[in-house]
Amino acid sequence: MNHGFGVTRTGVGRAFVDLARGLTNSGCTVFAFDRLGHGESDGRFLDVSVPDELDQLSAMLDHVLADGNGPVHLVGHSLGGMESACLAARRPGDLASLTLWAAAAVFVDDVRSGQIQGKSLDPLRDTGVFDFKGQALGPRFVETAEAFDPFAGLGAFTGKVFVHQGEADEVVPFEYAQKYADIWSENAVLYRYPDADHGWNRLPDRALLLQRTQADIAGLADTGTEH
Repeated sequence: MNHGFGVTRTGVGRAFVDLARGLTNSGCTVFAFDRLGHGESDGRFLDVSVPDELDQLSAMLDHVLADGNGPVHLVGHSLGGMESACLAARRPGDLASLTLWAAAAVFVDDVRSGQIQGKSLDPLRDTGVFDFKGQALGPRFVETAEAFDPFAGLGAFTGKVFVHQGEADEVVPFEYAQKYADIWSENAVLYRYPDADHGWNRLPDRALLLQRTQADIAGLADTGTEH
């Protein structure tokens, strides 16, 4: 499980905790990590960048492959979802399925337009620090984002892809989820949530998200589906 930007391995509202318990009851082994500068991990949020986080995720996948047993199913939320898709493209033979919750490919367009989640990047250029919800973000995140293509090479992954997107998401417009679904075409399932925001912060939306995610992954695990 790969958490979102500025969050932790428990997920928004402990959604990953609830999902992990459900998957464990279905017979899956679940791994969740705090990326550097997040949660209880070492490092500074100030130094976060997507290329570095992709290297971290690749190392985490190595650990899971060495310690786990069976096909690997990757779940990512928000920026973690975007990064999970990129990891699948980088290492398509090591993953059986990919589940994206509001994958934030929009972050590149946001940075290029001079903002992050509606807040101007001018303070970062003036002071070297961007205030992201009380956490200090440094210039490397922006510098590496400007030349990043979140959709590059995604077609290399040919496993099953489950795309979940709220239509009331205030961070990620629905068109980005549609583009993921279009890239993977017949291998993709696109779930729409008419009233869901970026964090699925309403109980009915959250319950349906967890129910669908658990059923999809457990179903593939039961059939032994591998890539």
